[in-house]
Amino acid sequence: LSLRIAIQCAKLLGDTSVPRFYPSMYVLLTSILTTFGELVFVRIKKKSEEAVKVAMENDEASTTSSHILANDFRSGEIHSTAKHTCRNWFFKTVCIRELVPRLYIELALLECNRFLTDNLMLETLMRIAKSIRGIGDPLCATYAKAYLATKLISCERYLLASPGQQLTDPTADTLNDFMFCFKYYKEREWKDIQAVANGNIGIEEYIDLLAPALEWVIQIVGREGSEKTFFTLLQQYREFCDSSVVLVHILSSFKSSLVSKHASMLTSLIKSSKDNLVPKARLYRALGVSLCKTPPPANIRLSLLNEIWKTATKVQDIKLYLEVSQVFVEYIAQNFSERELNIFLKDVIKHVKKNKEVPFEQLHHYLEGMVQKIIHNSKDLFKIVAMANFLPIVDFLSKQDKVKVSKALLSKFVNLQKSTADPVIIHTLFDLARNIHDSIDELTYGDERKQVSQLIVDVIRRVDYGRDLERQLNFFVDCRRAFTQLDMVTFELVVRVCLLVVKAYRFMSGKHNRKTSAFVKACLAYSHITIPSLDGAFLKLRLYLQCAQVALVNNMVSQGEAFLKSAVSLIPEVPEYDIDERADRKTKTRTEPEMLPYVLNLASFLLIFPGHPKNGPFHLVKGLLNAVQKYKPWEKPCVGKCKLYLGLVHLFAAFAQRSFPYHVTKVDSNDTLFGSNDVYEKSLSHFTGTLLTQTLNQLHGIVEGKEKDRSAKAAQGELALDLVNILLSTMTMNKHSATLVVKLYRLAKSSGVSAKYAERTVQNVEKMKGTWYQDIIAQLKAK
Repeated sequence: LSLRIAIQCAKLLGDTSVPRFYPSMYVLLTSILTTFGELVFVRIKKKSEEAVKVAMENDEASTTSSHILANDFRSGEIHSTAKHTCRNWFFKTVCIRELVPRLYIELALLECNRFLTDNLMLETLMRIAKSIRGIGDPLCATYAKAYLATKLISCERYLLASPGQQLTDPTADTLNDFMFCFKYYKEREWKDIQAVANGNIGIEEYIDLLAPALEWVIQIVGREGSEKTFFTLLQQYREFCDSSVVLVHILSSFKSSLVSKHASMLTSLIKSSKDNLVPKARLYRALGVSLCKTPPPANIRLSLLNEIWKTATKVQDIKLYLEVSQVFVEYIAQNFSERELNIFLKDVIKHVKKNKEVPFEQLHHYLEGMVQKIIHNSKDLFKIVAMANFLPIVDFLSKQDKVKVSKALLSKFVNLQKSTADPVIIHTLFDLARNIHDSIDELTYGDERKQVSQLIVDVIRRVDYGRDLERQLNFFVDCRRAFTQLDMVTFELVVRVCLLVVKAYRFMSGKHNRKTSAFVKACLAYSHITIPSLDGAFLKLRLYLQCAQVALVNNMVSQGEAFLKSAVSLIPEVPEYDIDERADRKTKTRTEPEMLPYVLNLASFLLIFPGHPKNGPFHLVKGLLNAVQKYKPWEKPCVGKCKLYLGLVHLFAAFAQRSFPYHVTKVDSNDTLFGSNDVYEKSLSHFTGTLLTQTLNQLHGIVEGKEKDRSAKAAQGELALDLVNILLSTMTMNKHSATLVVKLYRLAKSSGVSAKYAERTVQNVEKMKGTWYQDIIAQLKAK
């Protein structure tokens, strides 16, 4: 039954009464025939394996290791029962009277030849290739040749020539037959084809139906074709065919190295082609694709281009013209200078402007492809951008295509790893960056937003005016105005302006004159105005601190104080959770892990920041303490707040030193301004006492209401021991402080602190000299 169904399918392939439907019918029916052949192959293989398995079970002396056949089995491994079944299939095939179904069934069962012999398959293909000559209809014969080529590919690794026989390609013979028949039908104006003679289909349309099968056969011949095969095929083309339908596939199917090597000869063939079944422009396009892959000899590149473009520039169909231009713009970009490329683009612009027939929207993808190829193959991007006819091509593009091109251009520029101060280049880059920035909206994915931001940031980093700092600042002002939607870009701009201030400081060796001092103030004012436009609270906090540090280095104390006040006032506004609503998925993260190191970093900077003559030396620290009380996660006692207070105890211990551990050059800190002033000492003592009281309250508040919470108790113990070590290393011991140390140590021990940490603390105290430390050791070791 399966064979009957396969035969009926194969018979349908001989019916060309409706030629327009034949290619679709061929695809559907050959798929069935191929499946039929695969099922027969699997059935015979399985039958052999079962027979071998039974033989192994019956013969204990069998030396066969396994009954399963490998994929690359040989005919000698096949059981005789399976071979007999295989022969029966071929005998049934031979009995089919009609030529077309017999050939298709034999091709479908081609791989089954492996069960009978190792070198019969190639002979079978050669025989079938000659048998196809008996099919009178050119449409049916051409597609039969295509199916033969398909089976050749699927069974190629199993093709073995008989002893003394040379391994040849049967598809080459079928192609020769096609060209001979093509000449015959062409001379008779295809009147022997009934559908053409009756006027049901035109000659050009009929020939176009042959193209898919013909292209496939030529591809098989040309994929590994030698120079001899190439010239043989061209000779057959000249003698029998001389049709652009064949020539276009020869140009696109053989190796680009062969086509490029003989480009001049092929150009002459295209020029002498008489029919218009395939426009000459499309033939030149196929030639150009190979020329782009493998450049022709250097001495003929320009003459070849001139010869081709004499024809291409006369093409009236704008789409066809741009198809050819898309290929040759790459050829020119690869092999010629910007001068030739600029002339070529001028011709493209001329044709596009002349177009009145095709809607402009249909040309965008051609132009976009041209620009992308120019960018990809450019040797000097700066020269490309400076060309008179490059940017006008970009202006032709739609908004969406402009964004793609802008990204490609900016990426190419960034990858050059070069800085520029050229105003033309900078203006162009600025416009391109604005194109991609303006494409961002609320529906843009988070990853896309990050990519665009990073690209613009990289471009900003490549613009460098050297010592002309005012032009650099003006550029950053323009960027701030243009790129308002991207926090990453705004953040980078503020960082870049701070670097400008540092650069000015280095140029002047820290000794500003009136002009540079005014410039620094302008930069700091830029930052102070720009930072509030950011959405992220921590972005603002980091920039405020950085700007304050830069201001202090440049001895701009009042400006630095303004940044610090802004940072302190912003801390209570930081939410407990940071919710990212612009990402593809909403993310919710706690802000406390980021807030703690930030505040400690801010506190370490406040050590060297000068106090206020009226508000006192610690007015900023006082403001910081008040601000953190209002930060929502720290409204109640917690581990993070306790760690902060421990850090502030360190800070006030540093404030108590006669000389601070670090300074800023030419800036007087509190140790110089106030020294051993009695008011300073009293204020310091008051703040330290208050801070220690609050720290102890925080320490006890951690476990308040959580007496059974082991993690809370463990955290309390570790923090208590931390405070012990801080007190021992920063304070002079007296009765009050020694008693506090002992109590804190016992609290830590009762909370289950690490025995190793406690032991090291005791060892540290033992190394200290003094009566109070001996008393502390005695009490710590007492039970």
